[in-house]
Amino acid sequence: MTMKLPVEDDFNDVIGKAQKGQGISTEVLSKRAALTEDAIRKARRGEYEESAVAALGKELGLNVDALLSIGRCEWYPEQPDRVIGFELIATPFYDMHVNAYLLWDESTGEAIAFDTGTDPKPMLEKIESLGLDLKTLFVTHSHGDHIEGASEILAKTGANAVMSRREPDVTFDAEKMDEGYSTSVGCLKIEMLDTPGHTSGGATFFVKGLSRDFAIAGDALFAGSMGGANVSYEQGLASVKKILSLPDDTIVASGHGPLTTVGQEKRMNCFFVG
Repeated sequence: MTMKLPVEDDFNDVIGKAQKGQGISTEVLSKRAALTEDAIRKARRGEYEESAVAALGKELGLNVDALLSIGRCEWYPEQPDRVIGFELIATPFYDMHVNAYLLWDESTGEAIAFDTGTDPKPMLEKIESLGLDLKTLFVTHSHGDHIEGASEILAKTGANAVMSRREPDVTFDAEKMDEGYSTSVGCLKIEMLDTPGHTSGGATFFVKGLSRDFAIAGDALFAGSMGGANVSYEQGLASVKKILSLPDDTIVASGHGPLTTVGQEKRMNCFFVG
């Protein structure tokens, strides 16, 4: 939890995701927001002009105050103190990182993992160095950058894998479960929530049992933003709301970027208008 990962989305990423998700052409958006098409294209390229960004945020139904704060580079989520039994494992993915997570019962050494990232070695090394017994790998969604290390991790640890029934098949054995599925590993209690939009079967796993509760959200939610709504923008927005219905002090652990909390995201997520 000491690695300072950059916020995944800048203001222009948010605008681009919202425009694409709503299927609004630049020509139509220009008329609705009373901006030139060139001004919109400049904003999408990352040229920050406050009045233009505010007009686009309003027309696209975004949290304008949050969008402007991110555009001015004023916000980074306050990071939680270290939680014993929790580890963020970030692996390289092109010019950024993808996150995987390891949680465990300190008294028994029983562990669970969420996604694997692009390289299985860091997670396997952490499991070995801590003397953990990995029981289950939970998959938030089936995109390659999140599960590239799954086959090797499962083979070397003997763990089983769990994912949503709605998600496309993967190349390794995985039990398909429905929303409401719950299980326990040591002191950890895990419940699966359907959070589609980025993918058809995207899942968020709500984990209790450590000193803080966690929502392992995959690409359903990033600090200040959300993953691209490849399947459904409306489902993506609903998934953000579902995650943000959890208790405010819940730590949200996303597939990319830094940790955040439900309380912070209620104020600063560009796709959540309370």
